[in-house]
Amino acid sequence: MGTRKLGISRAFVCCSNIIFLMSGFVLMSLGGLLLADNERILLSRLLGPGDIHPDQPLFYYLAFAIVTLGFLIAITGLLGCWAACLFNRCITISYLLTIILLLLGECTVCIIAVFWPHILGIDVRPARLIRALQRSYAVPGREQFTAALDLAQTIFTCCGINGSSNYGTSWWRLQEVGRRELVVPLSCCTLNNANETSSFLNPEPANLTLCQALNPAEHQYARHTMGCLEHIEKWTQDQALILLAIVLVVMFVEVTTLLSILLACSRDNRRSKSQASTFTSTQTLSPFSENDHDFTGTTFGAKS
Repeated sequence: MGTRKLGISRAFVCCSNIIFLMSGFVLMSLGGLLLADNERILLSRLLGPGDIHPDQPLFYYLAFAIVTLGFLIAITGLLGCWAACLFNRCITISYLLTIILLLLGECTVCIIAVFWPHILGIDVRPARLIRALQRSYAVPGREQFTAALDLAQTIFTCCGINGSSNYGTSWWRLQEVGRRELVVPLSCCTLNNANETSSFLNPEPANLTLCQALNPAEHQYARHTMGCLEHIEKWTQDQALILLAIVLVVMFVEVTTLLSILLACSRDNRRSKSQASTFTSTQTLSPFSENDHDFTGTTFGAKS
């Protein structure tokens, strides 16, 4: 019965290791998909701190981080399969420590992302976004931010952060970086090619004159009047929930694998102790049996 339970526990360890290994490959695939999602990566440029301008948007680095995590999990899963086959104590302990370190790292990142997101470069405060718009939109060297804001204004049908008035005091207007007759960027206008994937790169206003009119009564039907702040915040929350769900699933798999290994190790230790106890009892009882046999033989010999 004990051998059967041990076999079941080891089979459970093998299954959990295989699932753990597969989760690593799934993570690498998700990282690759994120890397191929140009719009999602470009929009993440709006999330970064305004004073720091990294070479690539935030999600670009996140994609590589996910791929790296998946690779580490896959390597750890292979180590776990090796440990399950050999059931070597040294390899098993190394496997357990690696899983614990992965869990601690993932928990730390989750806590930081929830309570101190600015440490990870996530900042969607209105003041920061408005300052970034006024200082970076259409400014040479800030092409990615410009494209990201144009994309947001196109897909969310919004204009500016709080509204189109944000552009009135922007460098784009004050330094006349753009065309003089433009009051707001073309991506703020109602577009004829809004359904096209690259419409934010080459916007075609339905009515350019009304869109650029200063009178709200004239431009309200030709220009997006709502700000993008709520849409950006909601989009950020959606991405955070997706990432949190993925991390929680991975952590659940890791905890399951960890518990299965601990259960198998505990049962193996019990079996080893039981065998050692049985062996000791046999060794202890055997001399008495032989002495009893000799004593009986001697007695019968004397009587005869």
